[in-house]
Amino acid sequence: MLKIKMYAYMLLLLFIVKIGYAQQVNPENQAVKISKDIRYAEKTDSSQNDISSDRLLDLYLPTKISKSEKLPVYMFIHGGGFSGGDKEQTAVFCNKLASNGMAVVSINYLLYLKLNKIKGASCSANMSKGLPTSGKFQDGLHHAIYVASADASLALKWIKENANKYNFNLKKVAISGGSAGAMTALYTALCKQPQSQQISAIVNLWGGLENNNQIVNTNIPVLTFHGDKDALISVDYAYSLHEFLEKKGNKSSKLVIMEGIGHAAYTYITNNKVEEILSFLNEAYK
Repeated sequence: MLKIKMYAYMLLLLFIVKIGYAQQVNPENQAVKISKDIRYAEKTDSSQNDISSDRLLDLYLPTKISKSEKLPVYMFIHGGGFSGGDKEQTAVFCNKLASNGMAVVSINYLLYLKLNKIKGASCSANMSKGLPTSGKFQDGLHHAIYVASADASLALKWIKENANKYNFNLKKVAISGGSAGAMTALYTALCKQPQSQQISAIVNLWGGLENNNQIVNTNIPVLTFHGDKDALISVDYAYSLHEFLEKKGNKSSKLVIMEGIGHAAYTYITNNKVEEILSFLNEAYK
């Protein structure tokens, strides 16, 4: 009898821990439904069994909406210097956006610099001291951005192909990311011409472009947040991109310099800037 009681007690503890973990991951779980590890493209041989380098996404859908209401889409690309990170690390941020009526698609992608150790190819080595005088990143970093962008384009294709299933509004698709993810988002939306899905807006969290002369799509609204104490990616990238877009006649973009803030300030953004992001997107979608 004692053994049965102890077993029942252990099951109860496991149940409590499980419930606590779910609440931690999704604190507003009644307002948002999360579907994890949806495959958006074929697994590559190079990703092997590394989920963080696989083509998987997490989908956050608001529950308190009409079934006939089409959802604006916010695709998010995590950071980690193309050598680390995972979509799970920004779950709280994605959850908060979704609770405000957006479909959030958070992706993993092939981490080229995790699979290929290349000296001098890190984001900090190339970007911490300002814009490259040559106008070019080290070849390894350049290729890492290209590889990540290719996967981002596949995720955009998945969004288009699944629009009816999830009631996505394909006229309201934003692409976003933090750090390396923001670099990927900027390159994908501004420097390429994605055939699969039109991008309506970009939210750039402390990212930057190798060279603004790569930009071919100058009219997409870009909201940039960058801390003036960022020691990994210089705030010079934020100023440079915004000034370039202004000179090209882009009046819809906005630059927010966060005083006293360093790199990867996800908690600060989640707690203080989500309303500003939503307001920017609402203007961009008009």
